[in-house]
Amino acid sequence: GKLRRLSILKVDQNKLIQLTDSIGDCESLTELVLTENQLQSLPKSIGKLKKLNNLNADRNKLTSLPKEVGGCCSLNVFSVRDNRLSRIPSEISQATELHVLDVAGNRQELTYLPISLTTLKLKALWLSDNQSQPLLTFQTDTDPETGEKILTCVLLPQMPSEPGCQDNLPRCGALESLVNEMSDETWNERAVNRVSAIRFLEDEKDEEENEMRTLLRRATPHPGELKNMKKTVENLRNDMNAAKGLDSNKNEVNNAIDRVTTSV
Repeated sequence: GKLRRLSILKVDQNKLIQLTDSIGDCESLTELVLTENQLQSLPKSIGKLKKLNNLNADRNKLTSLPKEVGGCCSLNVFSVRDNRLSRIPSEISQATELHVLDVAGNRQELTYLPISLTTLKLKALWLSDNQSQPLLTFQTDTDPETGEKILTCVLLPQMPSEPGCQDNLPRCGALESLVNEMSDETWNERAVNRVSAIRFLEDEKDEEENEMRTLLRRATPHPGELKNMKKTVENLRNDMNAAKGLDSNKNEVNNAIDRVTTSV
C-alpha cells in the first residue's frame, strides 16, 4: 500500500487466495492484472483506485464483486471472465468511462445484468466465447425476488415474466434505445404483451463517419474506359481513310473525328 507511484501491477498465474485491502492505497495504479489465481472476492478498497483503467480478474473463483468497484471512475476495460459470479452490482454504472465489460464464462451462475448498464457507452459486452458481435440486443424483465428491473438476452437464462410486469416497462432514455419522447399513455399501450428491446449503440462519431462514407463520390467513367473510347475512334479514322470513294471528303471527315477525339 505504500507503493504510491506504482502504475502497473501484474500478479497473474499465482495461487493468490486474497488481495490485500491496502491495494486501494496504490493511488497511481492504471493497470491491475489478477488473472489465473484463486481469488474468491475483491477488496472494497479497490474502488479507491481513481486512475485505474484496466482491471482483469479472469479465471479466478470470484462469487461476487464489491459495489465499490463503481468508484473506479477511469476504468475502461473490466474483465471477470471464467469466474462464479451470479450477479453484477448495479453500482458498476458509476464507472462512467467503462467501454468494455467481459463476463463470459459465468453463464451457469449469471442469470441477468443490471439495467443500470444502459447508462454506459459500452462498445463491447462479452457474454460468451461464441458471441458473433460485441454488442447484443437485450430485453427488460423483472427479478421475481427483488422486484427490480433487469436485463436479459438469449445468452443468459431467461427470467420468467410475472403477469402484468410488462405493463410499465422502464424508460432507458440515457441509452437512446427504448423511448424517444413518448407519452405515458402511448408507452403503456405499446408495452402490453411485448418485451422491450435494448440495443447498445455505437458512438455518434462512428455513425457520422459511416454517413460520410456513404456520400463518397466515385470517378465515372473509369479512365480505362476513356482510353478504349479514344482507341475506337482512332481505329474508325484509319478504316475510313482506307475506304474507297471517300477521298473527296477525307479532310471533312478527319476534322470531325479530330473534334470527337479531342473532346474524349
